[in-house]
Amino acid sequence: MSEQQSSASGNAPVPSPAMLDTMTRVIMSQTDMTEEEVKAALEHTNYDLKRVIREYMRADSSTSSATAAATSTNQMRFAEIRNFMDKSAQEYYRRQEMTKIYNQVLERKKEAAAAAAAAAAEAGGGGTETTTEGAAASKL
Repeated sequence: MSEQQSSASGNAPVPSPAMLDTMTRVIMSQTDMTEEEVKAALEHTNYDLKRVIREYMRADSSTSSATAAATSTNQMRFAEIRNFMDKSAQEYYRRQEMTKIYNQVLERKKEAAAAAAAAAAEAGGGGTETTTEGAAASKL
């Protein structure tokens, strides 16, 4: 019964030095804690290996939220590729729109020149040959 009482009160027996060394090496391989920190954490948790690692991870995750903005090299590389592609697509569509507007303006100028040539031909009284030649010249 005394063993049950000691485990119920949270006082676990101190493990053998070999077991303590093994637990220390396991925790040190899973965390970046020093040997002294590991031994202090083991004593604090009554030599509960899993609890030491969980508490370390819990404390580590609260500090990692500050470094969440930091990204890996691969993430930065792909972000640059996305930015480049987005800018290229925007420039492409802008050039397409400018070309469309340019062609519309060019067509309006051609139509205005043809209309002016036709009006000049009618006002000048020239024959149909002059009107046809003016229209052909305005299309060029």
